[in-house]
Amino acid sequence: MNRVRELRIRAGLQQKELAILAGVSHPTVSDWETGKKNPSGERLKKLSQIFGVDNATILGYDPIYIPIKRNAVPIIGEIACGTPITAEENIEGYADVPDGIRADFALICKGDSMEPTFKDGDIVLIRRQPEVENGQIAAVSIDGQATLKHVYRLLPEGLVLVAENAAYAPMYIRTDQDSVVIIHGLAVGYTRLF
Repeated sequence: MNRVRELRIRAGLQQKELAILAGVSHPTVSDWETGKKNPSGERLKKLSQIFGVDNATILGYDPIYIPIKRNAVPIIGEIACGTPITAEENIEGYADVPDGIRADFALICKGDSMEPTFKDGDIVLIRRQPEVENGQIAAVSIDGQATLKHVYRLLPEGLVLVAENAAYAPMYIRTDQDSVVIIHGLAVGYTRLF
């Protein structure tokens, strides 16, 4: 069933007004709204322009509808707060971003190496950037495995990744050897689900 009536009401238009804008008769608009007929061709294109939506929306097709808030970023998978885990970038939902914070994506924390700041299950907001300053917390992948840690560049040929939980030893990574290290971005905030 099409959504002409719903879109017309949302736009604050009467049937007669929509008929004039679409270049059709009043009974035609009534037929669209009752489902007797569907708009097609040029009329569908015109309705799309009037309502500011695509043709599929007018005709009532929503294969997958995920409301995206203006201040939201995609949650693209999990990140280890412990031993690095393989990074998988699948959108699992969206995370709200508070006003004043610029983030590009979010990750779900797994493990306890970054406690007390980040707990297992927290959603960490990441601003995409290839470099961070010493001591900042970043999403880092080592040979395709992602982790969240404090990053320190101690030598030109290496990094030290440090957990907040003292039970975890620092990770020394030599970038002048075979390891491929990518800093995906800076942790700029988080959401805790209670």
